Amino acid sequence: MLNKLQHGDAFSVTATHATAAVASKAGATGKTHYITDIACSTDKAGAIILVKQGTTTIWQLQVAATAAGNISHSHTFASPLKAAADALVSVEIDGTSACKANIAGFTV
Repeated sequence: MLNKLQHGDAFSVTATHATAAVASKAGATGKTHYITDIACSTDKAGAIILVKQGTTTIWQLQVAATAAGNISHSHTFASPLKAAADALVSVEIDGTSACKANIAGFTV
């Protein structure tokens, strides 16, 4: 069985911000991005993780509310999320004073 990353060029983008972290991979002419993994952390209970193609949300999740401080969530898609050709892809999460977002996948 072939590793999914053998089919294209791997990418991983990380972003950090106080109130809204957005990690994005710009679109490339004639290329398609496939999202395989995301990871986010936040200090805001009930924060929303959004995976987008351009400005359209294609996957979302509300992280569990907790009083324990920072909340982390990672997700591996069993079948990669496929974006439209030439489209920017991103993952974002909100926070109150500290949040991070990471998106990874491959481009064909």
